[in-house]
Amino acid sequence: MDNRHLTIYFTALMFTIILAGGCAKKIVRPNDMASPGFGLAGPGSVVESELQGIQSSLKTVYFDFDNYSLSPEAQASIDYDAEVLKRYPNLMVVIEGHCDERGTAEYNLALGERRAGAVAERLAALGIPSSRMNTVSFGSELPVDPNHNEEAWAKNRRAYLRVSK
Repeated sequence: MDNRHLTIYFTALMFTIILAGGCAKKIVRPNDMASPGFGLAGPGSVVESELQGIQSSLKTVYFDFDNYSLSPEAQASIDYDAEVLKRYPNLMVVIEGHCDERGTAEYNLALGERRAGAVAERLAALGIPSSRMNTVSFGSELPVDPNHNEEAWAKNRRAYLRVSK
């Protein structure tokens, strides 16, 4: 990763921290879920073993090239995710917007933010309070498939929901 990509990555990371309220919330990464004492308390909360299952049950939302509108398939994924999130009202969610490698870094960061925002708007319309959601864009900086072909690009044009406490 060259300096320009590192700068973009760290800018996006800092943006995530700011949007998530500084240190008040923690983005849950799979490795964090195994740490001692991790869990939530109160009605509708989950224990450690459940949190990983909830995270893995959430669906990834995919987008067409150069687009942030929600296809019927994307809407169905979000509808499913909303039902999961309704069962756990104490969970927060960070919606990560991602793009394929085509386009400038600045363009992809903006497109990723619009993708994350489109998912957040639909979740809100389905009854998930906006106070439970944060959005962040990683542009093209965190591809799930590093190849340079349409199959890889289709996988990378996505919004990913990450549960947090």
